[in-house]
Amino acid sequence: MDDIHELGNLPPPDRLSISPATHEDPNRISTDIPQHDNTIESQPTSPQTWRFWAIITALAITGLMSAIEGTIITSALPSITNALGGGDAYIWVPNAYLLAQVAILPLAGQASNIFGRRHLLLGSVALFTLGGGLSGAASSMGMLIAARTIQGLGGGGINLLMETIVTDIVPLRERGQYMAIVGIGAVVGATLGPFLGGLITDHASWRWCFYINVPIGIASFGILFIFLRVKYDRNLTWSTRLRRIDISGNAIFVAAIVSALMALTWGGTIYSWSTYHIWTPRLCPEPSFPRQVVSNRTSAAALALTFIHAIVAYWVYYFLPIYFQAVRGLSPLRSGIYTLPNVAGGLVFAVLGGVLLSKSGRYKPLHLAGFAVTTVSFGLFSLLDARSSDAAWVCIQLLNALGSGMLSGVLLPAVQAPLDESYVATATGVWSFARYFGCIWGVTIPSAVFNNECRRLASTTITDAGIAGDLAGDSAYQHATGAFLHSIQDPALRAEVVQVFTGAMRTVWLVGIAFAALGFLVSFIAKEIELRKELNNDFGVEDKKDAVISPATEMQAVPSSSV
Repeated sequence: MDDIHELGNLPPPDRLSISPATHEDPNRISTDIPQHDNTIESQPTSPQTWRFWAIITALAITGLMSAIEGTIITSALPSITNALGGGDAYIWVPNAYLLAQVAILPLAGQASNIFGRRHLLLGSVALFTLGGGLSGAASSMGMLIAARTIQGLGGGGINLLMETIVTDIVPLRERGQYMAIVGIGAVVGATLGPFLGGLITDHASWRWCFYINVPIGIASFGILFIFLRVKYDRNLTWSTRLRRIDISGNAIFVAAIVSALMALTWGGTIYSWSTYHIWTPRLCPEPSFPRQVVSNRTSAAALALTFIHAIVAYWVYYFLPIYFQAVRGLSPLRSGIYTLPNVAGGLVFAVLGGVLLSKSGRYKPLHLAGFAVTTVSFGLFSLLDARSSDAAWVCIQLLNALGSGMLSGVLLPAVQAPLDESYVATATGVWSFARYFGCIWGVTIPSAVFNNECRRLASTTITDAGIAGDLAGDSAYQHATGAFLHSIQDPALRAEVVQVFTGAMRTVWLVGIAFAALGFLVSFIAKEIELRKELNNDFGVEDKKDAVISPATEMQAVPSSSV
């Protein structure tokens, strides 16, 4: 029955594994879970203190900074690639950032339990700001990719800990609503990103796409330093804390992801799909979590939906600007403006999804509706060409924003619904991994489709050998700009190039339909579980009395236990 909870014997929360449960009370902690010395008491359902709202506001501002970075290069990336001569390395400008986000998640989730959310989030903001400054100063594609990796390490910590803090201080039933409130900053940042990227590229140096994060990062650090005060276990020695961190698996974890991405990025462009360069990486171990993480069908289905949603969301973020630049011949600035219906519409619909979840307590209908609408929007995107009306692309974007935006705040509560409240950080870490791993593929898969389709169509459509060569191999994305189109003086030849880009974009959207439709089908797997209305955890908003700890107490050695 859908209303039966999938709870069970769970391992210590400092391990990245979650097991299903057998008891049916969603608010009761299993007797098999290691208990703390102190008793965890139910907390009020809707904390409204000034400290609570100060934390929410600080998180929203931090989310604004991170989200700007996530979308600001969507309009500027072709120009950046052309300026630095990146060639096939362009895909690593977004993917290095996303890959670093994924790599840091398991470590950040565990470390936040041990060292506290505050310290890890402040460190992440500092790292993110440093990476932004280094990215702006990059003199080569290799330096830019390295700097983006540093920035991604900070960005991964920021996004994971923002979500974890919200789940710490808000009951499960209300999380969608408060995540939507925190997400306002992120959506505003995502909305401004393409516009700022296009504006900077057209009227200043592309370097300011990265430099802009430095002042915002400094402001965010200051606000968090003042207002972010949340509880954590202070009674552990440094040696005890360090012994509880597991780092050894991350090298294999990252290597496996990089190998898979190399195979997909190079396949059909740099090397033939049948060569060893492509198949060897596919034989490497793939990253996976222990079986316990996905041992109940609701959490497993919600994680799969999170992965798919991230793919289709980034699919649109990165390739809608290509439609406007490569097919419509617009500048980066105008393409950024023209994508506003999608990213701005997501704000309204994300809040709507969170409110509906809070009011109804039901996430499954929202999952089904969100993926159904997203699937339809991808089909409509495939109909767009150079002659499509403004009303057409605006309405299709709003439709996509409705489906994708509504899903953004209602997936994490579904992952956490079958799990005990003491496993917030672990569950959020696994969910963040699924989301950012999906983001990587949401950029890589359509890029591979676009480049391969351009190569195929250029060989049969374009009469000029030089122009056909520009669109062959891995160079199509680099030339998918309005400036490239306008550099072609012959109108007939320009029309041939537009035809190639239009055909490639149509295939990109058609392939995307399969992923969105898969999400709709997977939505049927999850059970509908009643969402808890109370908090039962050791974290939350810190009162002044909680912060008064003597130095002796801070360094007192205690036996290792669950935080």
